[in-house]
Amino acid sequence: MFYKQFIPIIDILNPEFVEKFDYWLATLPISDQRHITASIVSSRLAVSYSQADAILKYSEKQGILQKQFLIKCPDCNSTLEVITKDEIPDILMEPQYCYDCEDEKCITVDDIYTAYEVILQPDATEEEIAKAIEDRLLQSGDKVINFSQADSLANDRESLYECFYNPDESAYEALKKMWNELDNDYGKNTTAKGSKLEKLVLKLFSNIRYVKVSNDIRTLTNQFDCTVLCGLGTRYLSVFSYMTPYFIVECKNEPDKKPNNTYCNKLLSIMETNESQLGIIFGRRDATKTCYSIAREHYLLNLKSRKQQIIITFSNNDLKYLVDKRVNLLEYLEFKIFQVTNDSPNAVYEMFEKNDFSNKIK
Repeated sequence: MFYKQFIPIIDILNPEFVEKFDYWLATLPISDQRHITASIVSSRLAVSYSQADAILKYSEKQGILQKQFLIKCPDCNSTLEVITKDEIPDILMEPQYCYDCEDEKCITVDDIYTAYEVILQPDATEEEIAKAIEDRLLQSGDKVINFSQADSLANDRESLYECFYNPDESAYEALKKMWNELDNDYGKNTTAKGSKLEKLVLKLFSNIRYVKVSNDIRTLTNQFDCTVLCGLGTRYLSVFSYMTPYFIVECKNEPDKKPNNTYCNKLLSIMETNESQLGIIFGRRDATKTCYSIAREHYLLNLKSRKQQIIITFSNNDLKYLVDKRVNLLEYLEFKIFQVTNDSPNAVYEMFEKNDFSNKIK
């Protein structure tokens, strides 16, 4: 094989496919090494999209390929720019100029495509590669699909969520410190005790790019523990669809008390008087079954309404996923919402570990 890095996965994927991919990648002309997509691999090598996607991700982890994102004009389909993951949120928030159309374009996740560039040449002599290229030129050139909608971010929530939520080491250390301080002795000062959890929640959600957080919002009748403004709606269903235009978090720093129907009903009554679609009860222990039943019933009542009203609950057990295991907060919110919408309160996050090729060849 030209790339020895593929040897460990020969028996995990399909040996013939791995060898064909190794040969194809090693003999790619330099001009074709910049924008490799799963659609190209799938079309050229006649394999499923999931297999193509898996081997590209594996190649990236092995330092053979580097991931990049192509911005396509939604009207003329010309490439506007090649960017990194960290630049995606800015692209989605600001219009981009298309020189072919001579106009500014609003970019959505449907217009951003995942591609790869070769950054490591094969472990082979020039003579071996030249011979392989000569053999390749003798092959018939079938029409190849370069990009498809499957390559866009609309089909890759994992990358999309990583763009908007990717805390650095210092952020995780701060969250861990704030979590440990929740059990400090505050004596009779319940305000200070409650404020500690509010600050932790604000810190957690402030790590989502382009959201704003506050614990100073009040109405004529209520004060919200935490309010999160979110202007990141998408045209397709995602967790952002529930988070917009804002959502409310009620915090209960009570280590020995489960949030019950009182907390749930209070939050629901608040949501009925505003535009929030998502409400979160953030306690220390898992909420009571009654609390979940109310949340589920209210979801069903509003299922066909103009706006959804979903209540989810967080506890120390959820913080273990978000802080200790560093699960992406947006992915985890999606899972918590699923528990309510699918009536699966006993579902655990591990059930959604990706059962695909990319998970097998990590």
